[in-house]
Amino acid sequence: MTTIQTVEAETLKLALEAAGQAMFDLDPTDREMRWADPDAARDLFGLDHDINGEDDLLALLDEEFITQRQSALDAAQEANTSYSLEYRLGPDAGNRWVEERGMWMAYGDTKRLVGVIRLIDDQKQREARLSYLACYDELTGQLNRARCKELIGETLDAVRQGTRQGALLLVGIDNVGGINSDFGFDIADQVIVEVADRIAASLGQKGVFGRVAGTKFSIILNEGTAEAIVTQARTVMNAMREQVVMTRAGGIGVSVCVGATLLDSQASSSIAMAETEAAFDQARRKGPSSFEMFSETTETVSRRRQNTEMSDVILTALNERRVYLAYQPIVPDVHAPCTKYECLIRMRGEDGQEIPAPAFIPTAERLGLVHLLDRRVLELATQALLIEPTIALNVNLSWETVKDPVWAEGYLSHLRANRRVCDRLTIELTETQAVDAIDASIEFVSAIKDFGCDFAIDDFGAGYTSFRNLKALDIDILKIDGSFVSGISSSRENQIIVRTLLDLARNFGMKTVAEWVDNESDATLLKALGVDYLQGFYLGKPEQRPEWSAPTRAEPEQQAWRTG
Repeated sequence: MTTIQTVEAETLKLALEAAGQAMFDLDPTDREMRWADPDAARDLFGLDHDINGEDDLLALLDEEFITQRQSALDAAQEANTSYSLEYRLGPDAGNRWVEERGMWMAYGDTKRLVGVIRLIDDQKQREARLSYLACYDELTGQLNRARCKELIGETLDAVRQGTRQGALLLVGIDNVGGINSDFGFDIADQVIVEVADRIAASLGQKGVFGRVAGTKFSIILNEGTAEAIVTQARTVMNAMREQVVMTRAGGIGVSVCVGATLLDSQASSSIAMAETEAAFDQARRKGPSSFEMFSETTETVSRRRQNTEMSDVILTALNERRVYLAYQPIVPDVHAPCTKYECLIRMRGEDGQEIPAPAFIPTAERLGLVHLLDRRVLELATQALLIEPTIALNVNLSWETVKDPVWAEGYLSHLRANRRVCDRLTIELTETQAVDAIDASIEFVSAIKDFGCDFAIDDFGAGYTSFRNLKALDIDILKIDGSFVSGISSSRENQIIVRTLLDLARNFGMKTVAEWVDNESDATLLKALGVDYLQGFYLGKPEQRPEWSAPTRAEPEQQAWRTG
């Protein structure tokens, strides 16, 4: 085949791939542009005339992208590779976003640029929507829970450094259940929006606030005094009582309860939010339109007692080998055989009853015992991999272990000693954990991958802020947060979000797992969208002894657990 025939074949291939788009051929000597379909080009740019030369095209670009495009073309020509870039068009072309892909092709002794341009406005709108939802609540337009939590953490850092003061209030609407029952959810949503507007008006420039739950709002005050808290709480409560909320169903009387705490010595935003929640619960027990300030008598004493009791339960369970794993299938398709499982930690009480993970994991994290649980899970997983060579396992790892040099090294040492099974082991960190400690995460991920392990980000999409760190972490697998997966077949919004997350994963060369797959229609749609693996009750519930783990097979001899 001659050079010209080869070029024509490649050109035809590009033309076929460019169906519904606009393909061009640029002669760099006279900068003339030839379009495979001039009508498609005119439609794409919203013009009533042809684009005959490169100058005509550049005149349509937003000025800030002209140099960027030329740099991409020059680099591709110098390296003899293809190029791809996105840029925004100017007002004459409707300020739309396009993607341009192309390559330089040899025509005898000369080169011509062959490229394809397509509109990506819908993609950009989805990205903008996701960016908005990452920080703001869709119903009220105020900050969402994730962003509030970040701001509380930033305030705590500033308080500890002595650069500012702060306080946290939790405002909850009274009797929303009754409003839902009497008037319907749409009217309740109107009430929630109006309450948000009244909080904003009462707060002014004294702080920021956001919606952290269905009927609850967090206020971060700029002042850190009890007097400021009481004043703001009264202002908010009075703003609700002064007049009824006008809705389509008529006027509805609204009141709120308020719990509050000073931001000073709390270890994290989660603890600060838990304190306001405890104060709020105590206020609500008093009745509608009540206020309570967090103090040692609010919950701390009982929480300390619970912590002490649960600490004994965890340590005893570890010593007596009552911490075990349940294995949940991760499959490439609905009817595909399963060889990959996620290891879910379980604990059995002295009475033989299972203790749910939410009952002991948070306490273990608060008391610094989560390192022991992480290590035990890893030991059990590697034992299973040694016993059964046909399976692969995923294990969850807490950030507390990653950031502690001693425990991190202990974890890596165990992997080093069991290097022969590491190629069948995937370590999962949650998205927010990876984001909060990017430097430590990079170092740890590099180490585990040197042993042959894969690395996964769990609950991806829940925090979204990790998008900017994806390039820094050598991620193999993204596990899409189950809140976007559950019921996806009947939720267009979730479909858009998952499709965007999948596009992102593909662009970074990562595999994807959809969690919380609960029915066949969701599973079918997820596979159609391009999800690589499925996980959820529809595919299989967690089992202590799956088929590959024969009850008659003896477990490796285990030494007594050392806790001191």
